[in-house]
Amino acid sequence: MNLTANTSDNVGVTKVEFYRGTEATPFETDTTAPYTAGFTVSSANNGTLNVTAKAYDAAGNQGQGGAQVLINVARTPTLYQGVWGWAVANTSGTVIANGVFILSEQVAEAGRTVAFGVYTNDSQTQTGFTLLGPIAAAGTLETGFTYDLSTTDSRIYLIARDTDGQLENFQGSATFFGEGTVFNRTTQEPSQAVRVVLVQVSAEVPTSQSAKIQAESAARNLAADAVKRQFANNRATTPNLAPASQSFSPLKSAALHLLNNR
Repeated sequence: MNLTANTSDNVGVTKVEFYRGTEATPFETDTTAPYTAGFTVSSANNGTLNVTAKAYDAAGNQGQGGAQVLINVARTPTLYQGVWGWAVANTSGTVIANGVFILSEQVAEAGRTVAFGVYTNDSQTQTGFTLLGPIAAAGTLETGFTYDLSTTDSRIYLIARDTDGQLENFQGSATFFGEGTVFNRTTQEPSQAVRVVLVQVSAEVPTSQSAKIQAESAARNLAADAVKRQFANNRATTPNLAPASQSFSPLKSAALHLLNNR
């Protein structure tokens, strides 16, 4: 982004300082006319930004002016990016947890790319990281949720593997149907076998609060409906906790490795 400050003084302008937002230190200073400055922006900077120019003359006098600029840089699409609803059901088909997550980043490991984002539960009492993709091995489709946003002591909340290793279509939306297990937060041992459904309601990462709220509402409802339909159609078989505990341990370890090294 390029900025130009138009300024004049009867004894001459000696310099112009340029500031971003509430920063106390100028990001650039120009001592010759035309007084210009520039800085690089990305999609992470999207939104409004206040910029200020402060001009000084040889006598030490100061004058300043400002403007508000709108930054709107197109995002580079990432794997599975967008808004997703999630729902977890026990072996009887009762939904025991659900919510929304937004995927906007990705991490790489041994040639595999895995989507990364943040989830919240429906009551907004739990927030953590989410992974979706070939977490443990190429050719698989797996997901992992953490209990919180800790970057130093990640605790796995749940792990699941898609039944056929690929997204399906549910009411026009890309959908993950899988079997998994919930882990005890303290012991990190498997505590409950579950069925997990993830439904993508938008491939766009919301840039406004209103768009985010609208997409999240649709996501929650669709995911809960999808997991109920799965049981109603007898698609789910009752998971056995013991075998599941053993088979998901490597997946849990792979998820933790990705989270700790991203």
